[in-house]
Amino acid sequence: MKTTVSKSKVASNLVFSTHFTHQCASCDGNAKSVRREFSDQAWAALVAWSEVSQKAVDAPLCNDCYFNFRDVLIERADEMRLMSANVASNAKVGSSRSTTSKVARA
Repeated sequence: MKTTVSKSKVASNLVFSTHFTHQCASCDGNAKSVRREFSDQAWAALVAWSEVSQKAVDAPLCNDCYFNFRDVLIERADEMRLMSANVASNAKVGSSRSTTSKVARA
């Protein structure tokens, strides 16, 4: 029984250490940092805008960096909507082009 308990404690410590640290992956500051949930599109936009480095994506962030990134995403929400609309329209155009070329070959 003690073996099971000790294994579960070790497992919970591993989960804890992957989500919480004392160093921010973005600013490298020594502060309590937590892994934050941003969408893939939000992370891509932050990297494209050079707001965050690639190494900090899906890594623990301090509160200051998290709120800074959140504010940037809110301020630039229109740009994100335009980017996703362009990606969606390109995907539709790209899929119709591939269909047309297959028909033309047949």
